[in-house]
Amino acid sequence: MTRYVGNYIEKEINGTIILQSPILLEFPKVKHAFTTRKITAPELKGKIPELNLSLNSPTFAEHFEFFSTAFGINPETCVFSHQVHGKRIKVVGHEDVGNPYWKRKLRNIDGLVTLEPGLFLVTTYADCMPIVAYDPNREVVGTAHSGWQGTLLQIGKELILKMNEEFSCNPQDIFVTIGPSIGPESFEVGEDVAFKFFIKFGRSVVIQKNGKFFVNLWKAVEISLKSTGIIHLEFSNIDTYKTTEYFYSYRKEKTKKRFATIVGIAR
Repeated sequence: MTRYVGNYIEKEINGTIILQSPILLEFPKVKHAFTTRKITAPELKGKIPELNLSLNSPTFAEHFEFFSTAFGINPETCVFSHQVHGKRIKVVGHEDVGNPYWKRKLRNIDGLVTLEPGLFLVTTYADCMPIVAYDPNREVVGTAHSGWQGTLLQIGKELILKMNEEFSCNPQDIFVTIGPSIGPESFEVGEDVAFKFFIKFGRSVVIQKNGKFFVNLWKAVEISLKSTGIIHLEFSNIDTYKTTEYFYSYRKEKTKKRFATIVGIAR
């Protein structure tokens, strides 16, 4: 029996739990995972009580190598970004893999795009929005890290434009999924931030309740992506603030731990 968390499919793989996007599972060439903090193998819980894929963690290599073995990828084929809540997108290839693999984070980059099979793009999160895009016609995959600042900068739109400019991807052919992230009922903001979203995206993204302001980042990114011509758009509908049994939430836990999105085109 298929188990769901929000709109995503839950799967146990060799001692940990991942979630996967139904829309991306339609394409056998795309290998992807949204990691969770859950460790299911009893023999591992003393050593790795929960999976933490923060690149700044001193145990990152141990945790990532456990995950990559479970997921069936070589960590030396992974590209990592140094996320700064900006909107820069970089096209990457195998020359962008570091040695050791985790040391070469691409500086000041919040989005990655590749058409090279066997290369995996890794971005990390704790409330910010993972955006994953795939064009099955051009066989191009991309991912972007969209916090509230990146959402205001419309990094999701920048990702689609980069795929179009570099590889002639037609937005109508691109399939996009929005992963687990802080939801509209949980993202309380000050009036100043609410006003910025109101000006950029309109009244539909700002909620005022009991004298408090909340921003619907999911709606904001939907407006931004659809403005480029995206028609294939899926949301996980998973609020990380409400599902800390699966995901880290900086807003709720003030944690430095992170879950990750990993995506690539299989050889």
